[in-house]
Amino acid sequence: MATAGNIDDSAVSQPGFDDSKWYPIQRMPATVLQVLEDNGVYKDLYYGMNLTTAGDLWKQDWWYRTTFTAPADQQVYSLVFKGINYRADIWLNSMKVADNSQAVGMYNQLEFDVTKEIKPGTANVLAVKVIPERDLLTENGILVGDHPVELADSWLDWINWKYIGYHEAAKGINIPFVPDRNAGVWKRVLLSSTGPVTVRNPYVATDLPLPALSPATLTVYCDLSNHTGRPVSGILHGEISRPGKPTIVLEKQVSLLADETKETAFTPDEMAQLTVSSPDLWWPYQWGKPNLYHLKLEFKTDSKISDSQEIDFGIRKIVQRRDHDNSFPQIGTGGGNFYLQINGRDYLIRGAAYTPDLLFRSDPERDAAHIRYIKDLGLNLIRWELKIADDSMIERADREGIAVMLGWMCCMQWEHWNLWSAEDQWIARQSLRSRLRELRAHPSVILWANGSDGLPPDTVLNDYHQIEKELHWQNAIVDTVAERNRFWSGIHMLGPYVWRPPYYWFSDTYGPARGSSAEEGDNETIPPSDSLRRYIPADKLWPPNDYWFFHAGGNEGGNSTLANITRALDHRYGPSQNLEEFTKKAQLAYYEDVRAQYETYATHWSNRKMLMHWMMNSPWPSSFGHLYDYYFKQGGGYFGAKKALRPRAVVWDYYATGDRSTGRVYAVNLTSEPLHGKVSISFYNLDGSRKYTNETAINVASNSSLVAMSVPRIPGLTPAYFVRCQLSTDDGRVAAENVYWESTTDDDLGAPANDDQFTTNLSQWADLTSLSTMPAVDIKMRNSVARQGDNEAFSTTLTNNSNHIAFFIRVEVTRGLDGNEVLPITYDDNYVTLFPHESRTVTANVAASDLGNASPAVRLEGYNVRRKTSRLP
Repeated sequence: MATAGNIDDSAVSQPGFDDSKWYPIQRMPATVLQVLEDNGVYKDLYYGMNLTTAGDLWKQDWWYRTTFTAPADQQVYSLVFKGINYRADIWLNSMKVADNSQAVGMYNQLEFDVTKEIKPGTANVLAVKVIPERDLLTENGILVGDHPVELADSWLDWINWKYIGYHEAAKGINIPFVPDRNAGVWKRVLLSSTGPVTVRNPYVATDLPLPALSPATLTVYCDLSNHTGRPVSGILHGEISRPGKPTIVLEKQVSLLADETKETAFTPDEMAQLTVSSPDLWWPYQWGKPNLYHLKLEFKTDSKISDSQEIDFGIRKIVQRRDHDNSFPQIGTGGGNFYLQINGRDYLIRGAAYTPDLLFRSDPERDAAHIRYIKDLGLNLIRWELKIADDSMIERADREGIAVMLGWMCCMQWEHWNLWSAEDQWIARQSLRSRLRELRAHPSVILWANGSDGLPPDTVLNDYHQIEKELHWQNAIVDTVAERNRFWSGIHMLGPYVWRPPYYWFSDTYGPARGSSAEEGDNETIPPSDSLRRYIPADKLWPPNDYWFFHAGGNEGGNSTLANITRALDHRYGPSQNLEEFTKKAQLAYYEDVRAQYETYATHWSNRKMLMHWMMNSPWPSSFGHLYDYYFKQGGGYFGAKKALRPRAVVWDYYATGDRSTGRVYAVNLTSEPLHGKVSISFYNLDGSRKYTNETAINVASNSSLVAMSVPRIPGLTPAYFVRCQLSTDDGRVAAENVYWESTTDDDLGAPANDDQFTTNLSQWADLTSLSTMPAVDIKMRNSVARQGDNEAFSTTLTNNSNHIAFFIRVEVTRGLDGNEVLPITYDDNYVTLFPHESRTVTANVAASDLGNASPAVRLEGYNVRRKTSRLP
């Protein structure tokens, strides 16, 4: 790779061209900045403010060049570019294949017939001159219009535009992007070599006669293209297979005119074998197995295979519905809340927003770790807001049974329709075709959003709908996920995007905590101190400063300076004097906030159908919203979510409803079997004394919840106190437990008018400062190890022999006694609280390959438990 400079374009794709001084591309696909970092031009881009050192790379053109050998004895050769950002001139063997008016659009898949340019059986040189998105500024530095309108992508408030991107305070223009604007060949490039007819875009649409799940009907589609100047006839042969099932064989005669492309289908009306009895269905992982079938299609002409394509697919049916809850008219215009059914069953969505790497770095091991964490948390839907990088992540979602929502990026290029040029209009439609063709065969993809914060104008929306119809999109579609538009989809995006006290989510006062939400969370998420030390220079670690803010979000209301979370921590837990104290209090706050969010979407399923936490992960080391950080370090929000997302749970509502004189304990059963047992609640003062206890029998139907008991205000409690809830089954086994920390002074946000989605400013704050005065407790540790294949299971039994409560204990498996935590890692529970004379075992699971040669150890630390370490056997 190299800058374009004054190079003769046609010379770059000649075999003798000297590229010895170019930067070698160590992995593909790769953006410009990724290649430069891989070559040491810029070091540790995610550390400190190093990302700013690259300057305006997007103002230059960049060459990508490769040499390859094309197979011999084929008739048609095609180059397939799954994604170039943003434009390109494409050269092959000194001949121009396409110019930058043809090869344009970040999300536009391109295919070019290069039969005339290719040299079969010998070396070929492909050169691509990438032209980054540039409609932001003219040559003299004057802004074009109000915003960029080329349809690439943006990191919007995910990175802080005050430090990086384009920021013009006087005009209120804030456009965040990395130095190369993610320019480059950022998705895969393929060479197709075939006979005269190519097979493209294979797809199987599936249907079920709900409520029955059998028989399934399948319709097989593909596009056939005749690349010759004469008519061609042949046989399209198909096979659908799955181990343990009879293979379904399909054949039909197809004739194509000269240079014709047409869609061809096998339908159940014409082929009885496409009606499948007793199919193995694709289920979300929490409901069953994500069964996959395999489709192979071949086109034969003159008794030879011209081309073939293979895909995996799943048999399932997605239905979108609306409930009848219109009790909060400020959310939408009526018509109820959006929800989904999968294979005829109501699907309560409790998901989160996923993002790829900031440089779109392709890393299958990171993809695997994300999937592992998704399932460990118990999330059941992941939202991509555009940024659809390599296919491998979605292929993993197919195999793992993880449902996915995708759609266009909000706010910037994709939603400034009034600024679109004729080219933008064309690119938008071609991009939709490309993305849906890529996504429609994946059973994990269940929902597409034509708009995010905005609603596309009718001229755009009508064409989107027509394209979706033409491409046989069989999944749910919403035109916007923002309630403020006139055609409400039953989904709102009211946030909040900052920390809220946990009572907020249980209260019936605040509209954003109800209905179906596409985004809610905390844009100011401070990771544990170990992570901060990895990307903030040592002399900038305290107090929070520009180095912190550079890695923060860029939104309004204080997100970019961490003002809201700092205010909340100072008021509720007391001002912090150092980094460790600040980050420790932050994990407490995230745990209780995130836990309450997910809990209420289980306890109030009747009117809360969908929660998408903003966000699940970070695109780079950051304090922008996440459940786990870039290093896969899990903070308080992760374990709060994990606790709330368990299929059986017991939940306390913080005296949130009515006049707040009575609290409620809920029993949640999101399994397919009824739950019988008991629910108990106990209140403890900070000194460990129990002030109140109660118990009741419960019978909870499958996939439901109920109020197990009501609790009055308990007198005589310390200013901060603990509420412990337990759910036990009939055999006496504790099936679920939750520990809450409360204050005798209630949090109070005030009237709904005070509910600003980007600000945390309560009219009254809970007083939890006395948590810092709890007596210190010494915890005993006993460790064991079990090896299961490539997995190491480390178990640590914690024992509290004191008369005091050991609060919020975090257990970590580390690389040696003084080493960092082994990451990625999963724990069955963490941030646990031990009551007097109790023991608890925490189990961690680590891939042996992630340990390397390190000698593992266990480290623990709690809110009133000093740090200690112990070697593992």
